[in-house]
Amino acid sequence: MEVAVSSIAFLGKPVEEFVNTCIQNNFIPEFSSGMPFRDDMESVFLNAKTKKKYAHNYFPAPEVPFVLNLASTNKEIRKKSIAHCVKGMQLSEKAGAPFFSAHAGFCIDPDPNELGQQLSRAKSIDKNLHWTIFIDSIHEVLKQSKATGLNFLLENNVLAKMNVYEDGTNPLLCVESNECKKMIADANDKRVGLLLDTAHVKVSANTLGFDKIKFFNDLVENTQCIHHSDNEGEFDNNLSITSDYWFLPLLKNYPKILHVLEVKKISSAEVAAQLALLTI
Repeated sequence: MEVAVSSIAFLGKPVEEFVNTCIQNNFIPEFSSGMPFRDDMESVFLNAKTKKKYAHNYFPAPEVPFVLNLASTNKEIRKKSIAHCVKGMQLSEKAGAPFFSAHAGFCIDPDPNELGQQLSRAKSIDKNLHWTIFIDSIHEVLKQSKATGLNFLLENNVLAKMNVYEDGTNPLLCVESNECKKMIADANDKRVGLLLDTAHVKVSANTLGFDKIKFFNDLVENTQCIHHSDNEGEFDNNLSITSDYWFLPLLKNYPKILHVLEVKKISSAEVAAQLALLTI
């Protein structure tokens, strides 16, 4: 079983510290969201002397922040989102990774400062329109990155109760397993797969009342990566996993994929202890 550690474990620290800690401890790094813009960040990523490395979602961060949204009706945001994912695919190929991963789309365009909090609300949402744009964007990413041959993984979104509209509308895509399956079917390309986030599932299941274990069982065939962290079911706050982490009994179903520890701001010793839990 291959396990990696997300850069959010070292959030706020220089990228060199993250890289050096991974080298010293033989960790596989996932360079992820939350890392600041730097002109040389691509070079830092490619030159990191780790046995493997992965890029995820909002990495490398652009100079002018925006929220990556492959389902946006804003043509400029959609264009930037597609270009970012194509760049991520190309960068991942250079690093020898088998895929690049990004979040599924939204039916709104949040401000970057809203992420992790209550999102601004749209007056009305045409979910079918956003879905069509989302699938078209996936196809465009695949088309523009065809030469890489890499897989493109989409991550399930997290729906906290504060972001459900009064009429029950969910403004996010791929929160439930049926939409994740529909995305795979509608994309209809063997290069498209799923990155599933256990913390996202726990919060969303609490919000919508679905079975989080059934969620994973429904999608096991298309899952190529899993992000691991915990929470209390209300917010995705990237808490540490423990020996009673709810997903541990399901690990046996996913022995041949990448597992990524996505816990925020912990020491290298804590990282090692939690990675050990994922390899029992």
